[in-house]
Parts: sequence; structure tokens; C-alpha cells
Amino acid sequence: MNVIPLAFESMGVRSMATYIETDQKILVDPGTSIAPKRFGFPPWKDEFDALHETRARVQEYAKKADILTISHYHHDHFTPFSLGRYLDSSPEYAQQMYRNKKLFIKHPTENINKNQQKRARDFLKNLKRLGTRDIHYADGNSFKVGDTLFKFSNALPHGAEGSRVGFVITATIEWEGQKLMHASDVQGPMGDGARELILNENPDTLILSGPPIYLEGFILEKRDVVRAQKNLIEIARKIPRVVVDHHLLRDLRCFDFIKTVKEESKGEVLVASELLGKEPYLLEARRKEFYF
Repeated sequence: MNVIPLAFESMGVRSMATYIETDQKILVDPGTSIAPKRFGFPPWKDEFDALHETRARVQEYAKKADILTISHYHHDHFTPFSLGRYLDSSPEYAQQMYRNKKLFIKHPTENINKNQQKRARDFLKNLKRLGTRDIHYADGNSFKVGDTLFKFSNALPHGAEGSRVGFVITATIEWEGQKLMHASDVQGPMGDGARELILNENPDTLILSGPPIYLEGFILEKRDVVRAQKNLIEIARKIPRVVVDHHLLRDLRCFDFIKTVKEESKGEVLVASELLGKEPYLLEARRKEFYF
């Protein structure tokens, strides 16, 4: 199984886009974005450069892919059929991406908040106009394509239990005795349900979002961060390779968080860029530095 991170916070953008090759060519969460505002400042040139580079990479691998999966309808996890400066998106990019593909997507009306429901509705309308018909609602379902098994979780909270941000689904891909789990936006995981799901699946490699520690003291309490770290330590003790990225890396304190997880778990814990042999390239977390 070949796993190629395409766009993550450790690569300078908001995303968890990942290309996976088995006997199938799979693109998971095909989006990329940057924050319009952070620390009160707009993105610096370096962030736009990273956005354009990762957009080109996502589009390149979308051409290769036969199957695309979408965990939820936040714009850093899929590409909409609209112009977006901070997404580097366009109708043309979306058409190139989704034409003649098999899609496994989050259910558009069940376990979904109003904002994402509208995005899903618009997305499906555009797919219909494009003529894309091979669309499957993935929540809680499994699919066999060739020799590759896809298993999707039931809807999980986007972060902690009771989250108002919505729901996500995880994707587990099995092929020739190898198992990879891609767990977008479980944020730690904060929720015990997500922790138990991950441990029960017991993948060889887990790719997940860490907790958004940059929101601590605003919409996130210290106890949420502590719980997420405790859950991740337990996971890293039992799963051979854990790749933690996304929300966690929007704050430079992420490295202390990861160091603690490594020390406590004695496991292999890394960020997505390190799968490519590259040092983390954090930009949003360093945005203030560009202005002073």
C-alpha cells in the first residue's frame, strides 16, 4: 500500500488530503485551504504559495484516482464547484476532479448540521450536472472494489461529544493484509467513541487530526486537550504508526504535545510531512512572525 500525503498543516495549509494506492487509486478528502484570518492578520505570501502548490498536487493526483472519499463538507476536506480565494478552488478544478469517478461520501442529510447540509446539497446538484452518477453514501457501510475493502464508520462528532460543528466519518482501507485508517477531524480524538472505534479497527497506520489547541481558552477547555492527549497516548501504545496532524499543528505548542505522546506511549508518532521525509513546514501557526 502506497500512502502519499498531499496537503496538511505540516505542509503549510489546512487539509488532510491523502493519496492511497492499492490495486485501486484512491484520493481521500480532496481539498486544501488557508485561514482568511489568524491572529487578526490575513495570509502571508508564503501561505498562498503553499496553497497553490498543494492545490496543484491535489489536482494532479485527482487525475490519477479512480475513487474519491469525502469525510464531511468543510472546505478543507473537499473541493466545491465555486471560486474560492482561500481554497484556490474553481468550477473547472471541481469538474476535473469529480468527472467519471466513484465517490464514497458523507451522507448529505443524516447526522449533519445545516451549514454542511447546504454545501452537500449544492455539491450533489453540481455532480448531477457534471454527469457523475457513481455516488455512494458511505456512513456505516463497507464496499469491496477489486481486492480493496473500504470500511466507513457511522457518523462521529467533529471533535468532542455534542460538538456543534457537525459530524464526520472515518475511512478504513484494507488490502493484502495491510490496513490504513484515515480519521479526519476527530480532533485528538477527543471523543471516547472515536477512541474505541480506532482501537477496535486496529490499523497498521492511523492518520488523524489532533486537537485544536489553538482554540484552548476560547471554545476549547483544558480538560478537552488533556482527554485528547490521553486518548492519543493509549492509541499510540497499540497502533504501530500514528500520523497526527491538521488542527493540532495550527499552534507551535504542537511539538510539545507530540513529544509527550511519544514519551508516554513509546510508539511511532509523526506528522504527515515526515511520511515524505520532510520536516514540518508550519505557516499558519507562524503567521504573526511574517508581520513583525
